[in-house]
Amino acid sequence: MSRISRLEPKQIVKKIKIKPELLSLLVSDKHDTFTLTELTNAYLDLPCCHDLKKTTARQFVQRNIQRLEERGFLDNDGHSSAWLKRYYLNDSFSLDCVIVAKPHRPTTDNSGTVPSDFSANLREKLNHHKLELLITVGEIEEYELIGSESPQRQEHIQKLYNRARDSYSKMRGRIRALESLISHF
Repeated sequence: MSRISRLEPKQIVKKIKIKPELLSLLVSDKHDTFTLTELTNAYLDLPCCHDLKKTTARQFVQRNIQRLEERGFLDNDGHSSAWLKRYYLNDSFSLDCVIVAKPHRPTTDNSGTVPSDFSANLREKLNHHKLELLITVGEIEEYELIGSESPQRQEHIQKLYNRARDSYSKMRGRIRALESLISHF
């Protein structure tokens, strides 16, 4: 008998890649058995997934349930309707067979404080730029007034006027960008 034949055959472990959000739902005690609808709703209730469209979440959950079933990790009660079937992880499923994929959506550690600090910084910048804009408007008006009073210095005044006008345009663009960002946060 050769040395190779004396070795016990290695048991091939099937691996499956699952997003960490879905994995947390599958292994929680709350979802020992579940329907596609229940799992989809639980997925949408997660903090990182609440803004997903229901159709997108349903399709994502359905594809993953199908993959788990095909790999032999999931069983169901045999109901004829896919939406009424109750699914459950069987004994062949373990965390050893899971490859944890990248999160569906990155989450921030302090979801409440980061956006408010970010938003406050944006508002502070906006107020600063609005003040600068008013100063620039006053500067432009003054150059126009002085230019009309002293035509002999028109060339020098025109250069300063053009510089102030360019500054005004840039400031307007910054204000518009900040207002757009603030409206989304």
